[in-house]
Amino acid sequence: MYRKKETEFQYAPGIESILEDVTGGGTIARADVKSVVDELPPLVVVGKDANGLYHVVKTAKMQAAAGATATDYPVLKGHLFVVGDVVTPSGLAKVAATITAIVKTDATKDIITVDATLTAAAKDSILVLANAAAAAGSAAYKYTPEAITMNKVDTTVANQQSGLLANGTVIESVMPYPIDEAIKAKLNIRFV
Repeated sequence: MYRKKETEFQYAPGIESILEDVTGGGTIARADVKSVVDELPPLVVVGKDANGLYHVVKTAKMQAAAGATATDYPVLKGHLFVVGDVVTPSGLAKVAATITAIVKTDATKDIITVDATLTAAAKDSILVLANAAAAAGSAAYKYTPEAITMNKVDTTVANQQSGLLANGTVIESVMPYPIDEAIKAKLNIRFV
């Protein structure tokens, strides 16, 4: 007698509708996030590099405002930034600077210190991963937002595959990392 066990597969509950996905999914680079998380949750914004590998578009939400001459930026816990990443306020209109330290001792926030002021950043605004240090108005995304992951990705082993949502509807409130209007404008996805 042969018994076959089948399990039901379901995409993350934050996906309301799938109009188009990336055929065959995509390979998610683990090198950028393996030192921070062992498992990347679904509903993470990713962008593709020149070799076709998808990378997380890292973001962090400002916990409090930072002044025009600040180099310390308080952000909410739960981001993927590490020392050496380059950050800029989302929208890319301001300076991009390299992270020199991240203080994680506070229970409610982390303090990201950069090597040059980013200019003022408002409370609840988003910091995003930038390509390189740049003057105001010259910042660029390191990975342009293109899709959203549809399932978990194990970052403890080699680069893993993930389904990628290219067009559909997503519940923004259940996404694990913050996004703003500038990132949404790059995606062909409706957020509810």
